[in-house]
Amino acid sequence: MKKLLFAVILMFPMLASAQQPKMNIKFFGGINTAQFVYRVEEVDSDVLVGWQVGGSFRVDKRKAFIETGLTFVDYGVTLSLTDSTDLDFDGTFNIQMRSLEVPMIIGYIPVKTPVFKWFLYGGLNNRFSIKGRYNIFGEEGTFKPKEADLNFYNLGARFGTQFDVAMFNFDLNYTIGITNGYKSNIRTNTHTFQLSAGILF
Repeated sequence: MKKLLFAVILMFPMLASAQQPKMNIKFFGGINTAQFVYRVEEVDSDVLVGWQVGGSFRVDKRKAFIETGLTFVDYGVTLSLTDSTDLDFDGTFNIQMRSLEVPMIIGYIPVKTPVFKWFLYGGLNNRFSIKGRYNIFGEEGTFKPKEADLNFYNLGARFGTQFDVAMFNFDLNYTIGITNGYKSNIRTNTHTFQLSAGILF
């Protein structure tokens, strides 16, 4: 009995340590597509490809985790100019937006081994548009979001999955735009798909 009690006392610090939250810092980069959806009849959505880099902070305990971070995103949309506008020509107006994203997600860990982990998550994504570039009939320039009647802040609902393989992380997520992309009454939403690879510390 004394030996059993002694063994339990020795194992207690290890069991207590196993219940402590685990923290990871992650740096990553990847590609994305942005779909600018017009809530107007007979106007098709536009899709352009971009890229992103960033870092995040993740805390997990048992089968649950939370994560937040900061991501620099470069993505593009194409606006169609029609006869209904005040302009004297038709065509396309290509813009490439740069923004900062602050996701706040919470999730579940279905598989958790020393070498491989699988995460499922959902949450909110805060996007702040900071600068844009345009190209119209070969003329290029930069602009601020308010100069294009775009909202500086947009909120999205994010869903995704990620995998840890040793010290490497692979993340796949989709964000559904909740708020209006334009300041005007034209209903628009920006939906984005991101694929990233990163390293854990």
